[in-house]
Amino acid sequence: MTFCEEPAPKVSVPADFGVELLGDPNHANISFNLRDNQQIHANSVIVSLNSPVLQRLISDLCFKTIEVDDFQKDAVQCFLEGCYSGRLAKINKGIFRDLNKMAHVFKVNWMEKRCASYYRYLTENIPDKYDFQDLLYLFEEACFAARHLKTDASLNVITSKLNSSASYRKCFVPRFLDENAGKLDDIELNGIVKASQRQPELLVSFVISQLKVGKPELSKEAKFFLQNINISRCFRKNPDLQTSLIEQLDRIESPSTADYKLVLSLYKSCNTVVEKYCSLHNTFNSFNTINKFTEFSDLLEFLKSSPDVKSFNMFFEAVFCWLFNNANSSTKLPTDLSDLILEMMTKNGWRNIASHLVNYMLIVDGERFSVFQSFENAIRKCKAVSSDGYEYITSSREYEWEDLLFKENDVEFVTSQNNLSPIEGPCPDNGDCGFIIHITPSKEEDTNVFNIQLLQDPAAYPSHLHLHEDEISIENMHFALEMTFSGKKRLFPVSWYGKPNCNVNGSIWKWGAIYFIDKGETPLGFSDENIDWRWGLGRQAKITPAFLIQRGSST
Repeated sequence: MTFCEEPAPKVSVPADFGVELLGDPNHANISFNLRDNQQIHANSVIVSLNSPVLQRLISDLCFKTIEVDDFQKDAVQCFLEGCYSGRLAKINKGIFRDLNKMAHVFKVNWMEKRCASYYRYLTENIPDKYDFQDLLYLFEEACFAARHLKTDASLNVITSKLNSSASYRKCFVPRFLDENAGKLDDIELNGIVKASQRQPELLVSFVISQLKVGKPELSKEAKFFLQNINISRCFRKNPDLQTSLIEQLDRIESPSTADYKLVLSLYKSCNTVVEKYCSLHNTFNSFNTINKFTEFSDLLEFLKSSPDVKSFNMFFEAVFCWLFNNANSSTKLPTDLSDLILEMMTKNGWRNIASHLVNYMLIVDGERFSVFQSFENAIRKCKAVSSDGYEYITSSREYEWEDLLFKENDVEFVTSQNNLSPIEGPCPDNGDCGFIIHITPSKEEDTNVFNIQLLQDPAAYPSHLHLHEDEISIENMHFALEMTFSGKKRLFPVSWYGKPNCNVNGSIWKWGAIYFIDKGETPLGFSDENIDWRWGLGRQAKITPAFLIQRGSST
């Protein structure tokens, strides 16, 4: 008989090897050479386990010293202590750039993720009494990463943050442009355009000021901005700005062919007809899009790269709907789900999830409770739930489900000006700040005509309600349904359930997993019957349309 042992687990990083061993002459056999002839000694095995680049230099090329004189000493110290302890205990703003670059250069994947998390933390926790320098630091670090590390992840995070708040934009964008005119590269220009997406008049004002000074001609910045912003939306909100820009463009005496074409396109934009309604982003994705995956890992791979997943809210609802239909007591989620979520958030520039979705949607009882609890724990572990980064707004009244589905409606929503901060100081307009959602009803013979659209033309609003376009747009709105079920207020996801539809004889209607049936009725006869779990809300069910509006803070 042969004695057999279980194989020992392979060492994985990050791991705690004991930071106190760093520099110990009994263990250190490799030197990291700093500027000013300083050195830090480390163990080659420990650093090689963390970095495949260092492993090749040490094991394959027999390096005994590693030149790191391009980096600050404190950054190198933090990097090596991280390799030894599995933690970046001394990370701070002063060494972040060098530490992030070292993690990238030496391909320490877990450390790159931690640096990304630290950057997100700084962005989501801008001081209440912030100033230009606070925002400048974050923007410059993101541009450096895009320029030298070839990743736009941080730039997506900061531009999303700047784009979410009128006060952030007002503080940062004009001064940054004034102080750096003529020196900006394409990465910085693109970042400014993204940051000003909901307030393009900031960039048009900058172009006008440039044209007014000296010889009237289009600078590199002016051309970039005029080619890449929503100029018609800007003119719609600011007709005086349109007049001023046209006056300055008329002063250009001998434009180049390219400039002439650009100016001509701007003239055409002045006469663009405003679309009255605009459909919401990705509100009616088919459930089969996600339910076709039998394994949770395959679902995650799809959600990582799907163009339909435009926010963490969308990702959350996709996972929720898939688990609701497929999970059971034996379903296990990945142990590193928190890290995977953080990686996706950073890569895609997603902001934190709205706490209302987690608090009022993750109310699942029975055998699936444990898996939903694991999902919630993973989200909260990576500190990705926002307590005040969204304004939760419901319609001014609740609706019978038949009225909502089968009647044409203009549903009004009143927003809190203080929370949304559409402008500095009290709103000078009469009536309430808010928005209107237009519902095109469904038809038994053609359920595909059902639609939900934002009334985006300010001129079409009634006198008692007005729209702030810079704060309310389809880009920052997430739709859900609020209903009372089993005595509890719940939010029901609709993003991945397609449009409301009926069974073959039109006697029963449903919207995704929500079935409008009385007790004892059997929900059969649907052409897309692929949903195993259902909520039966009764034929007298009432619905309150709800929106989560993304705004400036997200902590």
